[in-house]
Amino acid sequence: MDLCVLISSCDPYQDAWQPFLTLFDRYWPDCPWPVFLISNQSTIDHPRVHSLTVGADQGWASNLITVLDRLRPASLLYLQEDYFLQSRVDTSRLLSVIEYALTHDIGFVRLAGGPDPDTQHSNPFGLGELGRGLKFRCSLQAAWWKTDTLRKLLVPGETGWNMEMAGSVRSNLLPETFLGVHQNCPLLDYVADTAILKGKWMPAAVSLCRREGIRLDLSHRPVQSRVPLLLKQLRKSRPVRAIRGALRSLLPGSGKPVK
Repeated sequence: MDLCVLISSCDPYQDAWQPFLTLFDRYWPDCPWPVFLISNQSTIDHPRVHSLTVGADQGWASNLITVLDRLRPASLLYLQEDYFLQSRVDTSRLLSVIEYALTHDIGFVRLAGGPDPDTQHSNPFGLGELGRGLKFRCSLQAAWWKTDTLRKLLVPGETGWNMEMAGSVRSNLLPETFLGVHQNCPLLDYVADTAILKGKWMPAAVSLCRREGIRLDLSHRPVQSRVPLLLKQLRKSRPVRAIRGALRSLLPGSGKPVK
């Protein structure tokens, strides 16, 4: 199977490399594919990981294009350096999912995170389809990509955020099917969707590393305050979203009378 694991990173995030790889070794010791770490100038000394330096940073998409044009894999498993694994990867099941995708014209399989699929799909793994028009259809959580599909969506100079937004819109024009796990059944289980948010360590990642006996360099970047994270979770909760929806329906112009 012509597949590789690509860990997207850059030199300013190299403080996350060692914790990431310690957990990668611990929870995915039987990963059967070559593993590459994308960086600018710095390299990692690790027996399972090949460093891919791209030189001066040209932006997320341009860096990735450089690597894909250099390696030319038929497909890839996309990770980022702050996806800290917290449970054992079922390699056999993951391999079965990828083999299914390769034989059923699937272009993308999101392996963790959201959004949840919005369309049913007949497959033996409980995956759903990410329908055209779904927001964050191209979420950059851990995913398997057919390289041709990913390459068609990359625009030089774009950030990862651009890709999740504009790339999701562009993906609506592609013929390939996009599949994804439901958020409560990830194929790759890592902490808090990401260990670093807006340049700061997520508290859940700090707690995970303490439990695992892994040292984090907290002098290099601070830890996110729990208060704004809790407020964000509250805003996204189902009861709060229901209340906001009900209030919006009462506004003038909503089509419903205001009492």
